Parts: sequence; C-alpha cells; structure tokens
Amino acid sequence: MFHPRYVTLKNGQAALIRHAEPADAEGLIAHVNSVGAEGVYIMTEKLRMTADEERTYLRSLDRESTLFMVALVDGTIVASSDFQRGRQTKNAHTASLGIAVAKGMRGVGLGRAMLEEGLRWAKSVGIRKLTLGVFATNTGAIALYRSLGFEEEARLKGQVILGGRPVDEVLMCRWM
Repeated sequence: MFHPRYVTLKNGQAALIRHAEPADAEGLIAHVNSVGAEGVYIMTEKLRMTADEERTYLRSLDRESTLFMVALVDGTIVASSDFQRGRQTKNAHTASLGIAVAKGMRGVGLGRAMLEEGLRWAKSVGIRKLTLGVFATNTGAIALYRSLGFEEEARLKGQVILGGRPVDEVLMCRWM
C-alpha cells in the first residue's frame, strides 16, 4: 500500500508525496494545464473538466485499482502521477501510468521518487506489468524509465505532432 512521505530533492527542497485529494482539484487542474501548455511532455494540452468534476472524480477513485499521487513543495502541486490497474479480468494484472512534473522541478529526483512510490504500490496490489507511453523526443523521461527497469515494447510512428512535425510515441513496460 501507499503511504505519504517527504523526500529531499537534489535542489535541497522538500516535497510531500501523497494521495491526490478532492481539495487538490483546482491546483491539480492548474498543474496539468501548465505542463500541457508546454506542448511537448504530455498528451493533455488543457483539462476540460471543472474543479467540481475533478473533485467528483478524485472522490470516486478506488485505491485498490488506482494510485493518484501529487507532490507538493511549499503547499503547491509540482507533480502528479497516476497508476491505473486494468479494469477487466484479462488485464487486471497490468497497470498503466502517467506522470507530469512541473517546469523547474524536472531533473531533481521528484519524478523518480514518485515512480518508485508507484512501483511499490503496484507490487503491493499484485500488478505484474506496468505500461506507459512517452514521446520519443522526451529523452530525459525515457532515460529515467529505463533506469527503473522499463523497456521499449513498441513504437507508434508519427503518433503525435509536436512543433509541426511527426514524433513517435514510445510504448514502454516493466514486468514486476
């Protein structure tokens, strides 16, 4: 199971990693929209849900099948990550993951800390395979995933358009 914890980052800041809560709705939307607006790291460009809809979604999460985390520095959400177990009997041994780390917080160990928490959670609930998609241009994230045991499983050629040009989406997995 997952328990909140503080981590000290390479830049000396302390970050609290904990479950996303309904009270985080506005901050979470602002965070995802900020990373999305950069246009190069996550598929989402702008969340279309209201804060009330986000609060309802966060209340609905089953913590056995979903781990939705936020990381806060000085009370501000600077990263989010979700691990979602497959919903059918045939794929319940798998989970997909996504992560968004704010500009200025990349490369300081926060993404790694969140992913390590997610790996522990996945193991504790019996997940056998984790999957993710990452843009081929996001070499920093790909290096992080590889360092945590993820391998490229497939590549969707030209799956996204970034800066007016086609970019592959790299599908990666890690067997637990």
